[in-house]
Amino acid sequence: ATRGGDGGEAQAQPKTRLARLGPRIPVFGQYTAFAFRRRQHGRRLLFDTSANNMLHAHRAHLAQRSALCSGWLRNPSSYLSTAATSRKTLEVATPSDFKGGALKPSIDEGTLVKVVERKISWKPLKTSSKLTFPVNNLFCQSNDPLQHTADDIGKYFQLDGSTTAFSDVFYHTGFCGNGKEFERLRTAAIMVREPLLSMRDEVLGLHKNGGLNSTPGFIINGKQGYGKSYTLNYVIAACQQADWLVVNIPRAYDWSLGLCAKSTQFPNEAYRVTDENYFKDIPAQIREDVSLSKLYESPIASTNLLVSTYLSQKSKLEKIRLKDAERIAHYAPLAQDASAPTLADVLRSVTLDRDDGFTDFPIALRPVFDFLEELKAVTEMPVLVAIDGFNYWQHISNAKEWGTTVALHSQQMLVPKILGNIMQYGDSLQNGVMLAGISLGGPSRPGLPRALRSRWMPPIDWRKPVFEGKRESLGPLVRNVHAYTAHEVQRCLEFYAFTGHLDNAGLQEQLRTGELRRKIALLCASAPAELFKVCDLM
Repeated sequence: ATRGGDGGEAQAQPKTRLARLGPRIPVFGQYTAFAFRRRQHGRRLLFDTSANNMLHAHRAHLAQRSALCSGWLRNPSSYLSTAATSRKTLEVATPSDFKGGALKPSIDEGTLVKVVERKISWKPLKTSSKLTFPVNNLFCQSNDPLQHTADDIGKYFQLDGSTTAFSDVFYHTGFCGNGKEFERLRTAAIMVREPLLSMRDEVLGLHKNGGLNSTPGFIINGKQGYGKSYTLNYVIAACQQADWLVVNIPRAYDWSLGLCAKSTQFPNEAYRVTDENYFKDIPAQIREDVSLSKLYESPIASTNLLVSTYLSQKSKLEKIRLKDAERIAHYAPLAQDASAPTLADVLRSVTLDRDDGFTDFPIALRPVFDFLEELKAVTEMPVLVAIDGFNYWQHISNAKEWGTTVALHSQQMLVPKILGNIMQYGDSLQNGVMLAGISLGGPSRPGLPRALRSRWMPPIDWRKPVFEGKRESLGPLVRNVHAYTAHEVQRCLEFYAFTGHLDNAGLQEQLRTGELRRKIALLCASAPAELFKVCDLM
């Protein structure tokens, strides 16, 4: 086990995936770092801790959201923008924040973790390309998605400090899609396209026209690499600017394959929701509902969801009061205002470790279930629940059913079961809508074993979807994203030239005449993802 004394270095590296999920737990003064070693002892996972002055580990560190998934997001020095801007955001305090007495451990305040403000700065993005081209119309006049019109189609807008979308959402949750283009270019810029504007107007129009309570949601489909995830990112940014409550799940496979999984062999853990050896406080609704009591919970993925949502939407969550009487009574003792507990109090219990560390291991079951249930009753503001890789929840997971070798289906997990039925959950949102993106890339999706085909419906082939039987109602919800137009291909090439991604001086004349656009469009069928790869080769 790793064990630090008086802030000293650990003597051995933890060998379990649970321990490797994040950086070392912070050490405050004479409190020793949390040290644990996984040992198999029947059904339980035992953890070694220091005896008397043990500082309970913060579960947010076990699920370091962006550190695993995108190193670029966690390295603010690499942010670039055409205008040098900055913005503040919330983040969990680290050991460096406590040096010199700037902060003190918040144990006396009933929490074991502190949240601090951090400043994110963008450095100037200047072209270093050997190619020359007109740049006057390359970028939109405004980076606010709400201000974009049809005249901006083909132009780029940047997610920087001029809006809150990056600092308040994507910094904490990560981008939908793999984000490789943003990382390589060191700037988060998205081209305004017709499918993006249409999807934005349709979602925002539901709130304007009073259709949120009658529309369950939409499913964004299209061929691989056509920009489905970019469409999700755009609508999320627009709803954030429109003061919606945004719940972003950029990787649905976090539950079925493991947090930020790269393949089906990635480690994953699931626990039965009614197993009292792990979950001490099981909601009565789960105990009484047969369809819920047989489910499993993936604690690391759920922790990631709750912590990232709290940090990104804290100010909005504090305005939303709980509606259920039993939940009000349960969270009142932990609430900042005992007479009016809010959604922020539900998520704060996990983020700030208010329920006393590992009293419930690996996390308390109530917060994630109560949060998803309370979202249905939100009336203070419109709600957007965005899920990328939605189709992963129609497939087998890489976990096993308890005590057997039978593969666990994603629909046997708590969060995928609740959110995976877009018709049922979307209809139950009083003032919200779901937006689900289909992923045809990413980690491979396990096939349905022959022995389970009588038990589970085969997943939809989203390349050529056929909606029939129980899935017939999904057809009207699908919105398709098409490939780049000729105008968009040309603008994309110019943007890559501006950022230095396309830096071959021998292509100057072909870029000017449009010959390069024609050749590349034929080569990659105008697919945005393929266009990026082709330019990388040139």
